[in-house]
Amino acid sequence: MLKSMTGYGREEVIVGGQNAAIEVRSVNYRYLDVQSRTPRCLLPLEGRIRKRVSDFTARGKVEVAVQLGAADDGDGRITLNPEMTAHVCALLQEAKTVSGLPGDIDLSMLLSFQELVFDEKKEAFDEDCYWAALEPALTRALSSMAQMQAAEGREIEKDIQSRMLLVASVIDEIAKLAPEVLEAKKIALQQRIQELCDTVALDESRIVQEIAILADKSDITEEIVRARSHIKQFNRWLETEEPVGKKLDFLIQEINREVNTIGSKASDSEIALKVVTLKNEQEKIREQVQNVM
Repeated sequence: MLKSMTGYGREEVIVGGQNAAIEVRSVNYRYLDVQSRTPRCLLPLEGRIRKRVSDFTARGKVEVAVQLGAADDGDGRITLNPEMTAHVCALLQEAKTVSGLPGDIDLSMLLSFQELVFDEKKEAFDEDCYWAALEPALTRALSSMAQMQAAEGREIEKDIQSRMLLVASVIDEIAKLAPEVLEAKKIALQQRIQELCDTVALDESRIVQEIAILADKSDITEEIVRARSHIKQFNRWLETEEPVGKKLDFLIQEINREVNTIGSKASDSEIALKVVTLKNEQEKIREQVQNVM
C-alpha cells in the first residue's frame, strides 16, 4: 500500500510546567530530511525527535515545530543575576573601548541578555523528564500525519492502478499490430528493391536475407516483452507494504525507455499515436510516484 509524503499533525501537552504545541509537517523530498524547530531549552531533545520521526516515515522533508507557551501556574517570579550582570556590563565597556564605536550602554541593552534574569520556580533541565512528557504527544502528532499520508496514498494508488491498466492495454494493442506492421514493412522493402533494381540481375536468396536483416531492426517484440515484464513488477511492488517510491520511479523510467524504442523502431503512424498515449500516461504516473514513499 502506497503512502504519500504529504501530511500534517498537531498535539498539545504540558512540558516542564509550560503549555507546548507540537506541529509536524511533511512534504515531498527525495530522501528523509528532518528539520526541528524548538526553543533553546529543548535543543538537547532534537536527536530524539529526529529518531522518533524516522520511525514513522522513510522519505520526505519533515518539519517538527515545538512552541512553548506560558507556565500553567502563572505565578513564577524572576530575579536578577547580579554577578552575571556585572560581568556582561564590564565586557560591553571593554568592547566599546577596543572598538572605539560610539553609543551608550543602557538598561535596555543589558536586559537583552536573557542570562541576566532567571525564573525562581524553574527547575534544572532534566532531559529524560522533558522527553517523557514530550514523546507521547509527538507520537500522536506523527500518527495523525501518518494517517493523512496513508489516506492520500490510497487515492494515489487508485489513480496509478487505473493508468497502469491503460498502459498495459495499449501495449497489448501494439503487440497485436506489430506482426502486421513488420510484414507490411518487409513487402514494402521488397517492392522498393525491385523498383530500384528492375534492370539488374540479383540473387534472390541474398535479397531475402537483406530484407530479413532490415526487418529485424524494426522488430519490437523484445521491447514489448520487457515493457510487459516491467509492468508486472510495477504492479507487484504496488501491493507491498514497504516504501517503494524509488523503485516505482525507476521502473516507470524503464517502461518509458522501452516505449520510446518501440516508437522509433516501428515507424508506423498508428503505433506512433499509441506511443503518444503511453508517454502521456507514463508522465502522469511518474508525477504521482514522486509523491509517495
